[in-house]
Amino acid sequence: MNTYGKYEIEDDERYRRFLASVLGERAPGQGMITVSNHRSLFDDPGVVSCLLPLPVAIQPKYNRWAICSQEYCYNDALPGLVKGYIGAGQVLPICRGGGIDQKLLLDFGRHLACGEWCHMFPEGGVWQWEELGGRRRLPPNATMGSSSDFGDGSNDDHGEEGSTLKVIPATLQQKSLPPSSVGKLKWGVGKLIAHAPVTPKVIPFAHHGMERLFPQDENNGKTKFRDNLLASMLPAALGGDANDKLHLRVRFGEEISFDDLIREHESKHGRLWKYCGKLTAEEQYDRGEHAESFHERWDSSSEERALYSKIVRRIEGRLDVITREVCDKGR
Repeated sequence: MNTYGKYEIEDDERYRRFLASVLGERAPGQGMITVSNHRSLFDDPGVVSCLLPLPVAIQPKYNRWAICSQEYCYNDALPGLVKGYIGAGQVLPICRGGGIDQKLLLDFGRHLACGEWCHMFPEGGVWQWEELGGRRRLPPNATMGSSSDFGDGSNDDHGEEGSTLKVIPATLQQKSLPPSSVGKLKWGVGKLIAHAPVTPKVIPFAHHGMERLFPQDENNGKTKFRDNLLASMLPAALGGDANDKLHLRVRFGEEISFDDLIREHESKHGRLWKYCGKLTAEEQYDRGEHAESFHERWDSSSEERALYSKIVRRIEGRLDVITREVCDKGR
């Protein structure tokens, strides 16, 4: 990113604790989840790949695992070479709109259970607001529409049958709506945290600036490459404008703990089922995770969903604060 503009990470104690966690300052078997706002389709690898110093980043054992919507990263229209490249970059598919009980989410969680670093964008789409995006409460006569960046536009706060108003994500129309009763963020990250064999470290960070590379239309929610992209990459000696360069800012937050929420849940409802790391087919069968009985364990109860909501609400509160801070500084 530094070849196109300026990449700036606030080098404070919170960032140094993140680096220490990447390098292994975690309990045995403890994974790590980073969560951030999502401002463009190129945030990963554009932003995430630059979080580590180069001597660390070039070592595969320190690289993050990520998930990407199937319709983008594993689309049938993409050449096999491209999909192979994405997979080699430690990116797994997820089904947008498939819900928190889909097996693809567990496949991702297996890496977390092995003590690895996993990154997630819990907004579930791209929003370039000066705050966290995500869900909003829809009026009774409305349904969620879609833009090219949001798949089918599925949303938990759906409208009634026969609705006449279609709300497009990440638009001024959606921003004007009140907060959703279930929060802004998706619950998948809450499920992974709740059922991990060792509760992972969860570290939030927020960034600002990618909207200059991929601006989003506030009326239809679509993103595209900025105008005059090639000209903006020129150095000043060749006529480039230094004020027109990308300036990306990243700010880390404090680690978020959920032990109290998990203890409270288990004291009322019993011990949570825990997934484990990568398994052979025989081991999956022995644990009751073969295809026939998979959903008996992985599907979430209403009580578990209430726990995920509490976990994700805590993440939302922290992440929203640092998102507003970094966006305010970037103005």
